[in-house]
Amino acid sequence: MGVARFQQQRLDDLLQLVQLRLLGVATLLVLLPCCINCQQQLSSSLLAQNGYDIDWQYGHATWYGNPYGDGSDGGACGYTSLENTPYGSNVAAGSAAVFSNGQGCGICYDVKCTYSICNSQPTRIVITDFCPGGVYCSSDEVAFDLSGSAMDSLAVPGLESTLRDFGQYDIQYMRVPCDYVGQNVAFAVDAGSSPYWLSFAVRYEGGPGDIESVMIRQSGSYDWVAMQHNWGASWMLIDYSGQAFRGPYDVQITAKLNGHSLIAWNAIPDYFQPGATYNSSVQFLY
Repeated sequence: MGVARFQQQRLDDLLQLVQLRLLGVATLLVLLPCCINCQQQLSSSLLAQNGYDIDWQYGHATWYGNPYGDGSDGGACGYTSLENTPYGSNVAAGSAAVFSNGQGCGICYDVKCTYSICNSQPTRIVITDFCPGGVYCSSDEVAFDLSGSAMDSLAVPGLESTLRDFGQYDIQYMRVPCDYVGQNVAFAVDAGSSPYWLSFAVRYEGGPGDIESVMIRQSGSYDWVAMQHNWGASWMLIDYSGQAFRGPYDVQITAKLNGHSLIAWNAIPDYFQPGATYNSSVQFLY
């Protein structure tokens, strides 16, 4: 009886997700029947309906770290080293308005500057860190502290060092869907995790990038349990009963921007390895 109820609950979860996204997916298929990299070609109306910017916004930026690097080795979001990952080195620390106590980790923006030595093409950045001070980041406005690599990409080729010397910048930005071609949502298990304390960072979340809530379900259970926001992109589950958790674990993520949800079935194995990263089979589209 319990197994049957569990299977029915899984079916209900799946049907609910399908119903929530059916209209959006149908619209996407009508608009982009032959699209390979769909997120770069979404219509303005569909972007606006799902919370993204369709017009350039005005803000400020600085840059930090190695002039050619990714700012910091991981930063306040807990992504660890970002080299050779879908994030690349074009990353940024966000002001409090952007970082949002860690819920802004993973948001993607297109940014550009408007000086004569600026590249006319925008640069895609991902929020991976918190920018707590400085003339812009200490205010309550949207501001970015760009990695050296991101800063260089704003310049006309050959004029990177000249642009870096400015130090402070007026920029334009636009929130866009994150697009990790060939990479699904992944879960980086904390090195200190155990069967009684499970913590992981959510990585490579496409679409909104931000997270409103994370729910987890243990093997054989039909009950979803809310995880606690730990820090940055990290969420945790603590056992107070003295009984070990039972895997494999299903994980449900709900985006903060537009409320879109997905379920990663069997996302983390029963005998998980602390410090390991597990790729799911699902991804947000937009």
